[in-house]
Amino acid sequence: MCLLLRKQHHWNFLKLAWQKKTCFCAQRLYSEDSNEIKVPFKMTGRFASNQQKTIISDFIAVSNSKNVDWNALKQSVLSLNRGYINEKNINGCILEKCTQKKRLDLAKSYMKYVRDCSQTKPILSLELLYLRSCYMSRYQLTDDDRNEIQTNCQMLLKNYSHLLNCFLLESIVMGLCCTDMWRDSLEHLKVVKNKNEISMTTMICIILKAFEEKEFDIGWTLIQDMYDQYEMLSNEVFVAWFNLCEKNINCSYLKVLEFLRDNECIVREDLAKLIHDKFNQFGNKSTTTMIYHHNGKCKHCNQILKPVEVTDSEFKKLQECFLSNVMIGKNIFNNSSPQEFNDFKDYIEMTAPYDVVVDGLNLAYAYRQKISNNSITKIIMKTFIENKMKVLLIGRKHLINMLGNEFDFIKRNAHIFFTNDVSKDDPFVLYAAMYSGFNTKILTRDLMRGHKFLLKNTEMKSVFQKWLQKHRLVLQLRKGDHVAVKAPITYLQTTQNNINGIWHLPYKESKDPGSWSKPDSTPDKWMCIKT
Repeated sequence: MCLLLRKQHHWNFLKLAWQKKTCFCAQRLYSEDSNEIKVPFKMTGRFASNQQKTIISDFIAVSNSKNVDWNALKQSVLSLNRGYINEKNINGCILEKCTQKKRLDLAKSYMKYVRDCSQTKPILSLELLYLRSCYMSRYQLTDDDRNEIQTNCQMLLKNYSHLLNCFLLESIVMGLCCTDMWRDSLEHLKVVKNKNEISMTTMICIILKAFEEKEFDIGWTLIQDMYDQYEMLSNEVFVAWFNLCEKNINCSYLKVLEFLRDNECIVREDLAKLIHDKFNQFGNKSTTTMIYHHNGKCKHCNQILKPVEVTDSEFKKLQECFLSNVMIGKNIFNNSSPQEFNDFKDYIEMTAPYDVVVDGLNLAYAYRQKISNNSITKIIMKTFIENKMKVLLIGRKHLINMLGNEFDFIKRNAHIFFTNDVSKDDPFVLYAAMYSGFNTKILTRDLMRGHKFLLKNTEMKSVFQKWLQKHRLVLQLRKGDHVAVKAPITYLQTTQNNINGIWHLPYKESKDPGSWSKPDSTPDKWMCIKT
């Protein structure tokens, strides 16, 4: 321990020494006593790179586009030849910094400088960076600027359409959204075969432009497409919509809540705060609240939330859709083998139905270090067995070591299927539960978002989410290593409204990286909004 402390003290001393030395070196670089740039002998790596970036930032902060000595800037930066900025990437670094500072005047000046200095056209990456710079400062553009951008976009599409990738498409769309040709972006999205090549930034650019041009249907259709593809929402597009609602009586701020309701969303805390602030600004009453788990009643308004309901016909459709699209399709074989899956199906057909299907390894890792000297899987399995329940335990083969001496007892009193250590076991858990029937419960901390995403069909995604909530057991840890199994929550845990004009919006609390999150899908907080 003493040795570690000495090493830490030594390292802190070195860091302090380097900070002083770097500060001293920076003073030397900007010294007015000599026209010659003096470079510290040992300034290398990230220290030199940070100094290079500082030189560019300071230059851009004080420069006037009418009188810019780009040669002097490049010479100053490249004189620190031990940094990562070099002859090959300096143009991009300077242009990127102009973009970050939203100095369109300097970006235009630098592109003119590059074109004048080069005997050939600027490289593709630099042209794309320039389009991004124009987009970031799009409200400063003149008509001549827009005409130039339009011409550049047409040239890029003509010459590089065969190389169309995520970055190229994103940059061209940014350029087009600075012009009257922004609708052409929609056609470019249609021809992209691999939809993963369409970034969220690309779609956000078109959505914002559509709202700006009062093409509301186009904007909301793209928001739906973006959510279907990424299952993520952008605050930026909702800020744009709320801003429109302040100016346009034809725009309803309730459209945001209706979208969240129709897609059964649980939003992030930052988006919830935005909605809270805007709805209060529009004259509504929005406040944080809590929902009582045992009956689904809102503490603030005393309204009961809607129950989770899945019909027999919906469950049968879900079985067919899940087994064909998620399990029987190619997805299962990405982390398993046809032989292993066939063995599993034969085992399930012989031993089903079950009362509970347990995701053993998921529980073991999710609650590790929460139970002293015990395996959570071991404790839960013994509880189910003692209550005369028919249990299927699914896990990977190395779970045997975690069960220890209790493995023989569990093996005698429950059904067990171990996958290979490289296989993902959550598809097996879902398959067993769905095959077993409507009344089978599952015990896992996994929210199965990936499998919900693979269903594609919006209706089946909704049914899957409701089925999972209705059948997923939850664990509650108490003092003294006591573990209780809680029944599934019976009220709908998504955005909803009632006939009284009261909305309930669930949201997830922002957590610090590395913090331990709740072991269930219950939203951390709720918002009660009276419209």
